[in-house]
Amino acid sequence: MKIFGNKFKLVKVFKDESSKFLLVCGIKFSSIYLFSAIFIYYIMWIILSLNNIYFESKGIGFDIELREAFIQNILGAFYKLFPEIFIFLIVLFFAGAYVGKVLLRPFELIGQYCLEKTQGQDVHYRPDIFSDYKVLTRFSEFFFRYVESALTHKELTPNTIPEEYRRIRTPKFEKDFFLHFFILITIIGTITGLFLFYINTEIESSLMDLSLRMISAKDPTVGYFIQNQSFIFDSIVVASSFIILVSYTMLSFHLYSKVSGAIFAFFATMRAFMKGNFQARVHLIGYSHIRSDGRKFNKYLDYVERQCKVNHNKLN
Repeated sequence: MKIFGNKFKLVKVFKDESSKFLLVCGIKFSSIYLFSAIFIYYIMWIILSLNNIYFESKGIGFDIELREAFIQNILGAFYKLFPEIFIFLIVLFFAGAYVGKVLLRPFELIGQYCLEKTQGQDVHYRPDIFSDYKVLTRFSEFFFRYVESALTHKELTPNTIPEEYRRIRTPKFEKDFFLHFFILITIIGTITGLFLFYINTEIESSLMDLSLRMISAKDPTVGYFIQNQSFIFDSIVVASSFIILVSYTMLSFHLYSKVSGAIFAFFATMRAFMKGNFQARVHLIGYSHIRSDGRKFNKYLDYVERQCKVNHNKLN
């Protein structure tokens, strides 16, 4: 029964939209690495196939026994490195899930705070400085202090909004947050590129050694042709590393777009509420991974309205 209970909990986790978002983030991060690795090894296989055609045209192609030995050597090199490749893939998956967690963390803090307040707990709102959005974090602190004051005096009154927040009419690009977020993703992309370079070097070294032993025994002059192909393999890895960095850069913008609209939605609702529109509620369309925190926030506003007397005429 305990096993079935654990399975049921696991199913419930993956039904949660925020958990699905983390899962998708992990898959996206690991997919870039996986497709890049497949691309590199496919190009390597093409080059080796062209080499074989060239050798056959010169009458020094592999016979059946040598071909089998060559293929076994390739597979052996791959199987030897497979645990490292697989472990790195798993690490990348969890790194992607962590990045997703960083994106959702500010909303989860707001949602958790609102939930605990509606339950009557004595809690304080403390945003996480390592995962905050400048506009939302600063204004939410200002907003929750305002609400705490209203709950203390049992009266909701419109409040003056600072000029810097009154001028915001559209989602604002969070430069500081995105810079830190981009650096994190760039580090992950760089590590991925270096790991692929290491894997490629190991396989390339094994292939070159075997090719030189086989071919040099038949035609020593062809050894020069093989040795100088290392530059081609290195160029492939460099190009792939560049593609990886570009892909992760595009992914960073893509993931940021998954929360930027929600940031403004929370901010705009808080601002409207403080200005006297006490029926304002956050509505998230297309942000299912943040919707549960939005519902907690809306319930908190309902709770505040029930606890306080509304005064539309007085301005703090």
